[in-house]
Amino acid sequence: MTDALDVAVEDIRLHARRVLREAGVGDQLPVPIDAIAAAVDLEKGELFALEDDVPPELQVVVAKLKGTVLGALSVDERRYFVDPSLPVERRRFTEAHEIGHDALPWHAQAYFAEDHTTLTSNTRVLLEAEANQFAAEILFSADRFNDEADGHAPSIDVPLRMNGAYQTSAAAALRRYVTNSRRPLALLATGLKQSRLGHLPIYEASCQSVSFQAKFGAVRSLYSKWLGPEQYPMVRTLSPLYRGTIAEADISLQTTRGHVRLIAEGFGNGHNGFVLLRERSGK
Repeated sequence: MTDALDVAVEDIRLHARRVLREAGVGDQLPVPIDAIAAAVDLEKGELFALEDDVPPELQVVVAKLKGTVLGALSVDERRYFVDPSLPVERRRFTEAHEIGHDALPWHAQAYFAEDHTTLTSNTRVLLEAEANQFAAEILFSADRFNDEADGHAPSIDVPLRMNGAYQTSAAAALRRYVTNSRRPLALLATGLKQSRLGHLPIYEASCQSVSFQAKFGAVRSLYSKWLGPEQYPMVRTLSPLYRGTIAEADISLQTTRGHVRLIAEGFGNGHNGFVLLRERSGK
């Protein structure tokens, strides 16, 4: 998160919780996006399906970005548009993201369209980051996901068992699990293109829980820009061809408390690698 986004997070959470209540979501899983849209008086349209169904102010954007646009919002028309060909998890995120631009009152006069790059990398545009945060609050039903997750012993398997019920991507579930956990957890996010030394680039999307940062420091500050076998012995398992979890490994990490022993668990989805860091059982 950026410093500016950190300031806005509580306001975003308040608005997301309000919308969840007004939508009458209750215990429904996955969160019904159509009810969320109705709660803010928005209707959904299909992007690209019918050119005439797209408001005039968006047609120029559509013409230029067809094939890369995921979603768009027309405040005046009280409609949002999504690419219906998207996988369900990405489509739901895009819908919640566009609704967020309308539900957050300081976004009311803005028009947005995003492309694939926005959704696969850390956004540097504050309003986009705020809409992403709103989408996460909606899709994970505010605190429900983490309240349930923290009821289990910490493990990378926990969010990966849960994301199907919430209809979110595995990557989104991992990030939510870590950042909102009451436990000291951290997540390294990596690319999958190895250097000639067999190292993987560590992305800025890496994150940690509040308690991990207080105890050990921010995870990006504990590593260089690359993750090698000396830091994570299973790193070479992560590749574009590998999809699934990787058995836990014992690692040593220099932290603000000196060297500590942690458990590292890996996961690859064919696009990115993830390494969950947690304390040993009983800590």
